[in-house]
Amino acid sequence: MLWTVGIGGACAVAAAADDVTWKNVGESDGVTVSTRTVDGSSYPEVRASASVCATLPTLLLYIEDAAGFDRWIPDTLEARLLERPSPREQIYYIRTGMPWPVKPRDMIYRLTEPGARDGAAAVTVTIEGLPAYLPPQPDAVRMTSVRGRWNFVEEAGRTRIDLVMHFEPGGSIPAWLANRRVIATPSKMLANLKSHFDTACAPR
Repeated sequence: MLWTVGIGGACAVAAAADDVTWKNVGESDGVTVSTRTVDGSSYPEVRASASVCATLPTLLLYIEDAAGFDRWIPDTLEARLLERPSPREQIYYIRTGMPWPVKPRDMIYRLTEPGARDGAAAVTVTIEGLPAYLPPQPDAVRMTSVRGRWNFVEEAGRTRIDLVMHFEPGGSIPAWLANRRVIATPSKMLANLKSHFDTACAPR
């Protein structure tokens, strides 16, 4: 019992310390957005948080469907599932539009669930960019790095989402545009999910 309490206390302290590093930058459409600096990067790490009216299995089924990425991932020009190396791992290709004259960006993403999902009320999915997984494409600039994670917690028919992302967009891109997009993209992703599911289960 003392060992359990010790671990819990340490985790609580670590979580509190982690929260101190985040700076709240706004809330819109039910999505709260925070940022924090990343050593050696010109771009912040972004955390977007929201609650959606969906059970965890329903939500995960929706967001794993590459054919529907353009419905909720902003500016998606192309998306496809490349491989399922294991039941807990998927690899996707996504090409993202940018305002003219900036060239579209693309990246290969590996999503991995560290633990079993069966009946779980909470799931964490890690996100890793694999820039060398495919040869460069002539119609896009390959991002140099992407990392992040999804945290999902279901309670009473709703699922809390925390999405943490850090992008290195690569190539030549105006700093103001890059910073705006790296913050806006995770926020809009959650806003789109919230709009889809909250509308579907709204009282009629």
